[in-house]
Amino acid sequence: MINARGDRMSLRAVIAVGTCVISLAASLALAADAPQHSLRMGLPSIAETLDPARAIDLMENWVTAAIYDTLYVLDPLAVPTAIVPFAAKELPEVSADYRTLLVRVRSGIYFTSHPSFGGKPRELTAADFAYAIKRILDPAIHSPSLYLFEGKIDGLDALARRAKELGRALDYDAPVAGLVVVDRWTLRIHLNAPDPVFPFLLALPVTGGVAREVVQAEGGAYGQKPVGSGAFIVERFTPGQRVSLTRNQAFRTVHWEDMITPASRAAHRGHPMNGRVLPGFDRIEISTTVEFSTQLLALRNRELDLIYGYSPAITTANGELNAEALADGLRLVREPAPMIPFWSFNMRDPVLGGDTKEKIALRRAIAMAFDDDEQIRASRGFDSLRQQFVPPGIEGYIRDYSNPNRFDPTAANALLDRFGYKRGANGYRQNPDGSNLTVSRLSGSSASDRRTAEFTKRMLDRIAIRVTFDAVPGNDFTKRMTQCQYGMAVMPFVLDFPDGMNAMSWFYSKGVGSVNLSCFSDPVFDAAYEKALVMSPGPGRTELFRAMQTRLDFLAPARPLPSSDAIVLKRANILGPFGTFNDFIQLLTLSPVSSDSVRSVR
Repeated sequence: MINARGDRMSLRAVIAVGTCVISLAASLALAADAPQHSLRMGLPSIAETLDPARAIDLMENWVTAAIYDTLYVLDPLAVPTAIVPFAAKELPEVSADYRTLLVRVRSGIYFTSHPSFGGKPRELTAADFAYAIKRILDPAIHSPSLYLFEGKIDGLDALARRAKELGRALDYDAPVAGLVVVDRWTLRIHLNAPDPVFPFLLALPVTGGVAREVVQAEGGAYGQKPVGSGAFIVERFTPGQRVSLTRNQAFRTVHWEDMITPASRAAHRGHPMNGRVLPGFDRIEISTTVEFSTQLLALRNRELDLIYGYSPAITTANGELNAEALADGLRLVREPAPMIPFWSFNMRDPVLGGDTKEKIALRRAIAMAFDDDEQIRASRGFDSLRQQFVPPGIEGYIRDYSNPNRFDPTAANALLDRFGYKRGANGYRQNPDGSNLTVSRLSGSSASDRRTAEFTKRMLDRIAIRVTFDAVPGNDFTKRMTQCQYGMAVMPFVLDFPDGMNAMSWFYSKGVGSVNLSCFSDPVFDAAYEKALVMSPGPGRTELFRAMQTRLDFLAPARPLPSSDAIVLKRANILGPFGTFNDFIQLLTLSPVSSDSVRSVR
């Protein structure tokens, strides 16, 4: 999953975030006289669509997870991460060879009303989950999640290829050997190859149950008029600007304990959420502004209750909230985040791309000009060093790995000298053929983007490379990257599921045009990736991760950057969030807390 601002964000963010400005006056109108059980959130971006198959970033997935039921959810407390049955009755039955899964759906779950249901209650069934999975591979939808499912389910790719060849939508009625609705409540999934981590994909919002008749009735408007069986109903949705959610009064009774494993219950017997019915709020209002300072003012004025992705330097000292923020009644929540921001180089760019020795040297030199320590200092200690693309605590992480492209401007300058990038009369380097060398950095237009641009120029001045900045709106940022129309950019990625193959999928050649924003294609990397896909955890798989990471460091399509914690600033009467991984369900679990228990809130 990708965070599509062209800049680093403090939270676990994702692809193509449409960032739009709303006035402070609009925020005031939205937040005035909010009822006790109403939550007002400020996010760095707002969803552009509420169709789970088209959701492209973390914020969109948060909202769709509140609208649709998934078969499973990730336990927000479990380490290592574990799935918990949600719309499913129990954990999936998985065959010994990791190729077949049998999933049983709970009965008695209903979609909210829609004219296409003919005035009758419409129950959620196994067929709705099969339909949702098929939509991911429908070539007419262009799902950003395609890379997670492509090539996995027996017969589904062949069906998608036929649709693409004929220029039609997928034939949803055609039988698929690997996706069989056994009966009203049972779904059998058969995979092309062993895949021990596939069950985690069934906890992603993109696999939430979708009613086919509603999609057909709404057509292209479905993303603005979603219908699910989840905890919330969409009351109002302005794409890119605002979302208003209200509690689904027909939602089944779900307790906090239903969302966590028995092991988590035992380990957290005194958890403040114990015994609570979910969702925690009756209403959630979500708005956005480009600048954090506007959100912070609204939070301090009690016009917002919680904001994500804020700038720590404004309200913290020594990693804690400063006295002024504490006096305002604010609280800080920070958790290690499985986010991997990195410099991405467009491998098809005429200046930076290509696999000749000179181009590789240029990319590696730029990577070595980046001072990680300087960024960590600027973050007030909220960032930590990243030497590889798989984060600590995730399968595939290589202990004691040291990135050869870490900060070393002396080595970077020597590398450029060696491969013919000599300095011209103006002090800047030229291409080996004597022509002017200028690299382009894709960026946004906010104050934070401008600060990042200054940092980038200072970085490249160390190695005498001239840089220009191509500022684009947030919704165009990822579009340019997916179309391989940029030079270099910073892109924070977030793991969709807790396995290192998720991180490595960002460089798999078949992901070019979607998640592979470096437009990187290398047969050596691909061969190691495809072997690791079908292997269970163990020493052999670990060596494949080492081979992939080493290849990436040699060819340098990207370079990992320091990663920040997931950071939330909130009022003291808000309980949560609690996630230690991608907590897609946090709109359900965020809850109000009475004033007499504020001191016990994290």
